[in-house]
Formats: sequence, structure tokens, C-alpha cells
Amino acid sequence: MKASERVYSDLRKRLMTGHYPPRAQLKEQELSVEYDVSRTPVRAALGQLVSEGMLVAEPNRGVFVAEWTLPDVSEVFGLRRLLEAHASGLAAQRHTPAQFAELEEINGRMAFAVEAADRAGEAVVKIQSANNEFHRAILVASGSPRLGAICGALVDTPMIIGSFYLYNMEELCRSVEQHSQIIRAISTHDYEYAFQSMSIHLRATYEIYMSKRLKSGENGT
Repeated sequence: MKASERVYSDLRKRLMTGHYPPRAQLKEQELSVEYDVSRTPVRAALGQLVSEGMLVAEPNRGVFVAEWTLPDVSEVFGLRRLLEAHASGLAAQRHTPAQFAELEEINGRMAFAVEAADRAGEAVVKIQSANNEFHRAILVASGSPRLGAICGALVDTPMIIGSFYLYNMEELCRSVEQHSQIIRAISTHDYEYAFQSMSIHLRATYEIYMSKRLKSGENGT
């Protein structure tokens, strides 16, 4: 693993678990000493995190942790439960055979990545990518471009994308199974069943996220 990738991965984990408080400044020199690397890989890692919205770069001042408070996270998950659950219900009514096959294929890849993570302790990026694809595929299958545009921004929220850094193996396996349940619900063409399956999944995801953040000592402001 390249130095910049190592620094990026570790800093992302720290940001996901609330290691740094909102608005904390991350300094290249201090991080280069801590990680025992030159400033170049640190600068690359910080730049990538800025592009993802997890850090904010301010001209002539430096790089700071984005202000994602617990109430912010709660609001995002609340909106997702409303909108994505509706999207799942619509997907149950409107999906094509090809779209249904895609959901199964994506969740299969996610399951494989979880198994790989169990064996090798890696593959979090692949798990995250497959999860993001799965939720976006449901938005497409809903047949509502407007809903997809609105909800897509929530699915791509930086703090949500990186949430799998917080999961243990049992929680990762449970997430895959919940996806399988959503797929089964969509296969029945039952709006309410698919709506509730997605709502339950996102509520479980929210509870995991919040419990891990609170354990890290964040005060919720």
C-alpha cells in the first residue's frame, strides 16, 4: 500500500469514528511526523478527503474537519429512511427483470467482499462501493428520476459512504442479509413490504453508526 493510501485510510477511519472534533485543524507537518512519511503523501491524502467533503480547505488557513455533528447525521438518516423506503416501494412495483438481476449481482459482490474482509482484514473499499451501487440501483429501479436526484445526494454523503469503517464482521454480514431481504421484498411487487424492509435496514444502519460515534466520546453537538 502506498504511503498516501495508508495515511488516507487511517485518517478516514479517524474522521468516521469522531476522533477529531468538528473544525479541528489537521496540519501536514504534524501528520507527517506522526505517520513517519514526507509531507507529500499527507498532502495527497488530505486533498482526497477534502474532495470527498470530509475536510474543508480554507485559503491561507489550512485544512479543517467538516462540521458533521450527530444531529446532522440523524437528519440525513431520517431523510434517507423516508425517501429510500419510498424508492424501494416504487422499485417493487416498477423494476424490470434486468434491474432485479442487477440488485442480486451487486449484493453478491458485496457478500464476496465481506467474506474477503473476514479472511484478509481488508476490502472495506469494495464493500462500500458495492453498498453504494446497491442503493443507487434501487433508486434507478424506482423509475423516478426526480427521487433519484434528490436521494442520490444523501446516499453519497461522505459520512454515510465511509460508515463501513465502523462495522465489525457480524454487522457487515447482517447488512448483506438485510439487502437480501430488500431484494426478496422487491420480488413480491409489494410496495409496503419493500418500503418496510428498506426502512428497517436504514434504521439498523443508523443505530450502528450512532452507537459507534457515541462510544468514541462525541458529545452530540
